[in-house]
Amino acid sequence: MLGRLTNVLKGHGILAGKSQLHSEWRLIGLTICFGLACGVYIWLPYEIPGVTFFLPLTIVVGIVCTMRRAWRNSAVLCLMMVLLGLLMASIRVATVAAPRFTVERFVSLEGTVESYDVRPDKAPRMILAPSTINDKKEGLPVYVRLIVRTKATKPIAAGDFVSLKAILTPPSGPVVPGGFDFARRAFFGSIGAEGFAASTITVHDRPEGDLVPLGHIGETRRRVMNEIVEVLPEQAGGVAVALIVGYRHLIDKQTATAIRDAGLAHLLAISGLHMGLITAAAFFVFEYMFAAVPAIALRVRPKKIAAVLAWCIALSYLMLSGMGVATVRAFIMISVALLAVLVDRRVLSLRSIALAALIILFIWPETILSVSFQMSFAATAALVAVYEWISRYDWIRPRREVGFTGRVIRYVGFMAFTSLISQVAIAPFALYHFQTLSIIGILANVIVVPIMSLIVMPIALLSVVLMAFGLHHWPLVVLGWGIEFVIDLSHYFASMPYAVFRSGAPSDGFLLVTSVLFVSLLIIRNARIVGIVSIFFLVSIAAPYGEVADVLIDNGGRVVARQDQSSGRLLIVGGRRDGFRDESWRRYWGLDPDRDVGVLHRHCDPDACRTALGQERYVTVLKSMSGLRKACDQGDVVIGSWRWRRYCRGSVLYITFEEMEASSPLALFNIKNGDIRAEFSTPDGTRPWHFTPRR
Repeated sequence: MLGRLTNVLKGHGILAGKSQLHSEWRLIGLTICFGLACGVYIWLPYEIPGVTFFLPLTIVVGIVCTMRRAWRNSAVLCLMMVLLGLLMASIRVATVAAPRFTVERFVSLEGTVESYDVRPDKAPRMILAPSTINDKKEGLPVYVRLIVRTKATKPIAAGDFVSLKAILTPPSGPVVPGGFDFARRAFFGSIGAEGFAASTITVHDRPEGDLVPLGHIGETRRRVMNEIVEVLPEQAGGVAVALIVGYRHLIDKQTATAIRDAGLAHLLAISGLHMGLITAAAFFVFEYMFAAVPAIALRVRPKKIAAVLAWCIALSYLMLSGMGVATVRAFIMISVALLAVLVDRRVLSLRSIALAALIILFIWPETILSVSFQMSFAATAALVAVYEWISRYDWIRPRREVGFTGRVIRYVGFMAFTSLISQVAIAPFALYHFQTLSIIGILANVIVVPIMSLIVMPIALLSVVLMAFGLHHWPLVVLGWGIEFVIDLSHYFASMPYAVFRSGAPSDGFLLVTSVLFVSLLIIRNARIVGIVSIFFLVSIAAPYGEVADVLIDNGGRVVARQDQSSGRLLIVGGRRDGFRDESWRRYWGLDPDRDVGVLHRHCDPDACRTALGQERYVTVLKSMSGLRKACDQGDVVIGSWRWRRYCRGSVLYITFEEMEASSPLALFNIKNGDIRAEFSTPDGTRPWHFTPRR
């Protein structure tokens, strides 16, 4: 029966054989196996065997496969890539492991400033490499991240040696259940503590000649930033700094929100677009120059010389931009593309994208869980796959008889189609990580990307070149005009009705299902199957599923929030407003960030504070043991000391302060039904980036 059904499906072209898969399906599949192994190893909350287990196992399996000559078997290759992924992820975790804080402490510390970001609408942020903490020089974190609201003896710059007192805590984890784990990112960034400066910062004189080569690069980046800000002091300068040297702290929240809601957030990150524009401009200039010299053009193909020199330009731009992970990823992809030019292979193909992803994951296995990696590769792979599929049709080939108007229409249509494919490809990842999707982004990219490609980025490159000769003033002024126009367009598009689709937080299953469907669309070349899978993919995007909490509680019960579904507002009590926590909670519930915030009712007395959650449900935070019995009799959720938990009788949900300190925020589900379920945002795991386990 099953065999007959299989034959029928094959006869109708529904079941695709290897001939109906992409020609590079093996390389794509092996890259996926490697990436999944890296992601699973890092995502798991509990410790699993490390390097000492996977290294000998990988060697043994490799030797056995070699002796058996089994390398042609796809299953064997997938198994080997899974083992390599687990091995590289375990090596990465072991390599970056460093001391970290596990409790809050008031300390005095000295160290070297790695970065100091003065932000327009927030307190400055400083990353410090400590040399001593409380006069101890051993067992220190590699880096400490501080919010600075205190004064300094003189202006602070990267490379300065400073001393101060600070309140340090372990790096914070997710702010919502199932959310992004900031503690994990801090671990891989070697940040072992974060906190606030609690005293005046004493800035000591910097010793002469203490800069290493990378220090000189950082100094150059800061000088370029200062030159840009001196000519362009407003938000145009902040965006220009982000485009040229990669510092984004000068962009205020209003501008960043408008650019993101307009679907233009990729313009703020030095990634594939900017690296591609700079490298492409350099490539075509060099190719034209060498093609114009017969003595060179007749001996060496100009495009190969141009590829080498364009790669040098890309390398210089990489160093100037600060060599962030996203920028390095873009540089690797550009390098693979230029290598394809040198060896006369196709520049843009799924092969080059898979190779670039494989190289990046070998270096940084943890990036498989980052939104930038997922969105950038999804957009690039989707564009390459779609244009590979339609490249055999005549309508995308240029025709000489088409006039200027036809070319303009063709270009606009090309940009709109490219924008549509990119937006659809990144949609599941944007919804999963940000709970927002720009609907107007297709139109915005059609108008803004040509401005960036033809005006902003070429003038930015010219400004940097002329900066070495002191002739950068007027190019920067023109650059500022172009960027201001882009910012105005961003505000215009973001303010349109229904410009942004907002949803509640999807589940992990949503990301898994949409990712499997997306990869299937990349590999399968059967038109019928592609059509069916595309329908399922679009339906999955249109209806992101996932259970969201009814109530979120943070800061030991002092901050309580819920959504008001009737008005679409955030109802909250306690804490500061309009901070990162409020923004994240609004995104989690899919609420409009521009709506005003409502206030939950709270009553406090000397024994406890009682907050109404709606549906005649309450959460009570104890202040003393004398209010314990009353709280346990009347409250639905009680937060108190771990020592008092045994005295709380009844069906009340009792949460301890110790649990809240280790793993908050706390999420409450099923408030309406009465069977309240609690879930902490921070996983109760044993990985190096987790807090101490809850009691």
